[in-house]
Order: sequence, then C-alpha cells, then structure tokens
Amino acid sequence: MVREGRLLLTRRAGDVYGSGWWALPSGRLEPDEDVVTAAVRELDEELGLRVEQDDVVFVGVTHALPPDSGARIGFGFLVSRWTGEPTIREPELCSALQWCAPDGLPERTLPYTREIVRLHVQGEHFSRPGWPPSIPPHPAVRASGAR
Repeated sequence: MVREGRLLLTRRAGDVYGSGWWALPSGRLEPDEDVVTAAVRELDEELGLRVEQDDVVFVGVTHALPPDSGARIGFGFLVSRWTGEPTIREPELCSALQWCAPDGLPERTLPYTREIVRLHVQGEHFSRPGWPPSIPPHPAVRASGAR
C-alpha cells in the first residue's frame, strides 16, 4: 500500500513470527489460491480494503533465509488504488498501523520487509538474502549456451 510516496506498515502482534516488529501487510496462501488473489484477500481481511486485482502491481520476490527462522518466500506488490480506509480488523495479529517513507522505516522492521522495500526502491525483482553465494556455472555450460 502506497499513499503519497509512503508505505503502510503493520505492527505484528500475538503468537506469530516477528511479533512486535513492523511489516508490510502480508499473509499465507490458501489452497488453490494464486499470490495476487491472496494479496487482495489479505488486504480485505487485515485492513478492510477493497482492491481490484488489476491494481496489484508486482515489485519483486525475496527468498530469505533468516538466521532465526526457516526460509521464507515473500512476494512484494505495490497497491496505490483501493476503496476504504485502512483499519485494524485482526487485533490479535496486528497492533498498529503506520505510514512510512521507504527510506524511513522503523528500526524494528522485519528484515524481509526491508528487503522487499529495497527491491522496490532499487528497481530489482529478486533476491536471496542469507543464502550462500551462488556457484557460477561451469565454463562449458556457459560456452554452449545451455541453461
């Protein structure tokens, strides 16, 4: 969610990963649900916002390996048009909302949220923080054009 160049963050609450930390609105996929449908559903469930699928714009994907939990895949989307006013609809999972400039995120912002914001700001579309560096392909593979 972006309004006047500021991103909407939620402070996670309850018995969830990153409780007490700031994050972009997010959630899990339901069975047989694609990521755009999930984004639209989560924005309605968490914040009471109605968003059209055509207004969900892909930003990037991060496949993060945090030192304190298992691997996570985060799809980042930018939404700048919606109906309604953001409201906390799941207080057991969200304790506050805050609009922040991309370069002014709170200190306690989840690392994968920072990474999605970084991808957006820098115009990149993929990252894999926390994983070992990639091994370059064998020279014979590069020369043959094989993938």
